[in-house]
Amino acid sequence: MATSFFNSWDSNFELPQSNIKLPLYSPEWAENKDSFSRLKLSCLASYKHPCCEKYLNSIASVSNERRRQCQYSHPWVIHPFSATRFYWESFMTVIYALSFIIIPFMTSFIVFDFKVIRLDRVSPIFYLFFWVDISMNFITGVHGRDKKIIILDQREIIQKYISGFFSIDLLTSLPYDHITYYWRKLPGPKSSFFVALINVLPMLKLIRYVTFDNNVSQLFEISDFICRISKILLISVYLVYWFTCLCYLVPVLVVHFDQVFVKDCDCWLINIIDDDIPVRFKSSFFIILQNFMTTGIRAIEPEFTVHTIICTLLMILGRFFWVYIIVLFFQIYNDKNTSQSGYQETMSQILAYTRQKQMPHYMRKRIESYYSYRFKNSYFREKKILSNLSEILREEITIYSCRRLIENLILFRNLPKDVITSIVSRLKFEIYLPNDLIFKAGNYGDCMFFLSSGTVALFTPTGKEICHLTEVSYFGEVSLLVKDQRRIASVIAIEVCEVYRLDRRDFRKYVAIHNDLFQQIERMAMTRMEKAILIEEQYKRNPLKRNQRSICRLT
Repeated sequence: MATSFFNSWDSNFELPQSNIKLPLYSPEWAENKDSFSRLKLSCLASYKHPCCEKYLNSIASVSNERRRQCQYSHPWVIHPFSATRFYWESFMTVIYALSFIIIPFMTSFIVFDFKVIRLDRVSPIFYLFFWVDISMNFITGVHGRDKKIIILDQREIIQKYISGFFSIDLLTSLPYDHITYYWRKLPGPKSSFFVALINVLPMLKLIRYVTFDNNVSQLFEISDFICRISKILLISVYLVYWFTCLCYLVPVLVVHFDQVFVKDCDCWLINIIDDDIPVRFKSSFFIILQNFMTTGIRAIEPEFTVHTIICTLLMILGRFFWVYIIVLFFQIYNDKNTSQSGYQETMSQILAYTRQKQMPHYMRKRIESYYSYRFKNSYFREKKILSNLSEILREEITIYSCRRLIENLILFRNLPKDVITSIVSRLKFEIYLPNDLIFKAGNYGDCMFFLSSGTVALFTPTGKEICHLTEVSYFGEVSLLVKDQRRIASVIAIEVCEVYRLDRRDFRKYVAIHNDLFQQIERMAMTRMEKAILIEEQYKRNPLKRNQRSICRLT
């Protein structure tokens, strides 16, 4: 069961929406299919590791990394981007999250209980996992100086770890309360400050919060915005909790240092000398809320020097903390709303531009309406974005943007995919506001239009309305069938319309060469020409209706 746990990590990489499989390098011993071979295989680099996209950005790079790892004479070394390491780091992230709660509480309120000498029987469970983690770190590859090379040599791995977190991991993974049990004393003349200080060492495990924070960012696939907000809330809760523990622990250490009984000390502990652990924790928590969080909750008033110093430091740290949190939230907000801010800045520039040019009110409103519809309150530089993409990816984006036309327009049915791609890739997107004249009858035409959304009205040269065309239609093709052909109708946008323009040269290059498509467009064009001519002749024969129509158009 354990071996099948890693099977999906070691299979060949399959391209999305494709039957092509890119083979990952597998050593000869991987063909054995036994449990040990599968376990060794799970220690090799895997493309599915979240960090692979950043450091090993191709299947070939992963295969080369696997091959390089197998060439070393230390078969027990685990690659940092392997399945084994991924699951272990995920597990240790949970262990760290729990230990950051358990260890501070047990150290402060159990080990440093000033009434009874107690033993911490919970933290040693976490220490076992920390020792396994230390062993794993000694055999796990690490990043080189340039962050692109993974060190897999055993000697270098040991050197790197010893010069890093090894000292902290070692010092904070020992049950000092058990080791020093026979030397521990309650606060008083016989207590030893040195022994008390040794028992504080497990609190240094909080330094590993950096590792925990990095694991949350790298291992879990959540959006950047949610990740950053969650990390801020998490560190806020942890800090309040840690300061609650320290608010109790520091006075106890001072009592040990002064070698006096708690009842004779000049700190706030004298007010809770007869209370049990939950009341002590609550009193310490209220002090933090009052001073660090500035909530206004009434707690134990400072009457002694040590208590006053602690409250003063908490207030100073609290102010710095709130400033830091506010700055982080502003940064996240600005990053999240960069496009909205860019849009608002553009609208402000438009307002300044129209005022400087003394444009009329209706023209400014039309410009604002255009930008509002075009960018939907989020400004972006489409040309710059597309210019950095490959040609294939740009074609895919264009085809997806025109998917409604491709799926519903009769012209595109039964056409080969390469023909549709060549036509769609030459379309140019345009937006027309209500009452915009798209083109006028009698003018020379050099393009046709595909209506993606909205409604347009077609008029004869004398102003007789022919018909309305709704989304997934096309018009203007008549002028492209015959050279120097004038427009036979005027087209006006009734509402906001999204259209795609196809120029004459692209029409000749990609449409006219396909007989079936060209004949279909030609038949539709002839039908529309006949209908427009017929309506125009009927309109000319009835002057009364023509005058009425003109009055209606003017009003």
